[in-house]
Amino acid sequence: MPSVLIVGGGLAGLTAALCLEYHGVDYVLVERNTEPTVLPRSRGMHTRAVEIFRQIGVEDAVLAASATALKMGRFGGARTGRSIVDSEALDLRHVYAGGAMVGADESPSAFCFCPQVLLEPVLRDLAEQRGGDIRFGTELTAFTHDADRVTATLTDVTTGRAETLHADYLLAADGGGSPVRTALGITSTTRPATHHYLNLYFRADLTDIVRDRTFSQCEIAGPEVSGLFLAKNNTDEWSFHLAYDPERESPRDYPDERCTALLRAAIGVDDPALRVDLLARGAWDTGTAVADAYRVGRVFLAGDAAHRHAPWGGFGANTGIADVHNLAWKLAAVLRAEAPDTLLDTYEPERRPRGLLVAEQAWLRTDFFARYAIRTPDNAEALARQLDTGEIMTRYRYASAAVHGAPAGDTVEALAGQTGTRLPHLWLERDGGRLSTLDLCGPGFTLLTGADAQAGIWADVADDLPVTVHHINYGKADVDSGRTALRDTEGAWPALVGLAPHGALLVRPDGFVAARSDEGLTPEGLVSTWRALNSLQEAPS
Repeated sequence: MPSVLIVGGGLAGLTAALCLEYHGVDYVLVERNTEPTVLPRSRGMHTRAVEIFRQIGVEDAVLAASATALKMGRFGGARTGRSIVDSEALDLRHVYAGGAMVGADESPSAFCFCPQVLLEPVLRDLAEQRGGDIRFGTELTAFTHDADRVTATLTDVTTGRAETLHADYLLAADGGGSPVRTALGITSTTRPATHHYLNLYFRADLTDIVRDRTFSQCEIAGPEVSGLFLAKNNTDEWSFHLAYDPERESPRDYPDERCTALLRAAIGVDDPALRVDLLARGAWDTGTAVADAYRVGRVFLAGDAAHRHAPWGGFGANTGIADVHNLAWKLAAVLRAEAPDTLLDTYEPERRPRGLLVAEQAWLRTDFFARYAIRTPDNAEALARQLDTGEIMTRYRYASAAVHGAPAGDTVEALAGQTGTRLPHLWLERDGGRLSTLDLCGPGFTLLTGADAQAGIWADVADDLPVTVHHINYGKADVDSGRTALRDTEGAWPALVGLAPHGALLVRPDGFVAARSDEGLTPEGLVSTWRALNSLQEAPS
């Protein structure tokens, strides 16, 4: 019997598989489609998602896939006009300063352009190579769950043959229409759609047309057609989101011939020699929906099944990746009997507020100019409510029983080792190489201390726990602490996290700070604090 049944083979489901494998949890992943969709969706992986890929050992493969994506130009840039040909570039110097995105946080990783259609096969291959039970062409057709297990009926979509599978837990990453969410009767907090689109994925060699005008997005507002071009490789593969009015028309009113004619108009070249091949299409709208519950019994929602919204800002897939990263270590702890099932109750209060936030932030970027922080008379209110990408994706604070003291959840101005926040990045040296403080996290808890006289005390206590201790040596002298030698050559660590040299941070497997020595964590109380974080009982003061 597998520990976890994952339903859905998109980015969230495949990342869940790799995260569970990283934590030593067995699983079965089912996906009713026989192959990943070719229809472009998510294109950019925010820094936090790449950090997660780094932790589970797939960052290099993701970056290799990213390197094959763009055949010309670079990711970034935006244009607007009646067509691509007569479009004008927006001035985005306020967004990309010094080659980086304003508001980006210090990290060993960076944003990368990697369309979902390239990334999903890479993640699937890696999961299979690592021994994962991945079953594309298999549909979850029924399930029940009780106090002991999940019972699922899995049906082969080709043969129709059904089998019964039992699992400890079910993780539903089965998309915005989530049959699992529907079966559970989970309601959603919604906002009605303001725009409706047909996503038209097509092939046309526009190399010469866009050679000096490459872009990420190009808004089209012409007399014949309105919509948005999204670059896939900036040469011959494109996605055009064709706007239509559902009060007057439906997707059925757009046969392939009409779509092709509108694509030519949006490109702006009346040349019969230009071949336009429509490859795939799908309808969508800008309505938002965030599930009112992320857990029912032994069933959890993640990704689009939990939060659906427009792609503006690229928050959807990235938030889904963070969802399953948060949940995987908790499932592992419960399945190893290191924590009771109640630890899993912290998943919803930590991740659902993020789902609500990204849905709102995507909605605030509905206006094309607001998306790029360009003020117009029509978008001042939306701009005033926007947060920067760092606040949305990285610089936030969990408030839950899985953080010692349960601080108020909010964003922070800078990552400085606050409880409930992602551990700050700092480059360290070890054995002549360089690694980030984030590389020290996982798969279990991590204790970071200074290499002073008290370091051995922390280490001795932690020997009785599934906690890895790392001592950070300050300055250029290579002090052998008796453990793995790490050097902070500039002595920046104490000031970065606001701790004395003898201070310590206890970090969760997902890289979030669980407790600090200046907020009650002591060598004598380390065992009780760790147990409290896992049992969700109050630690002794």
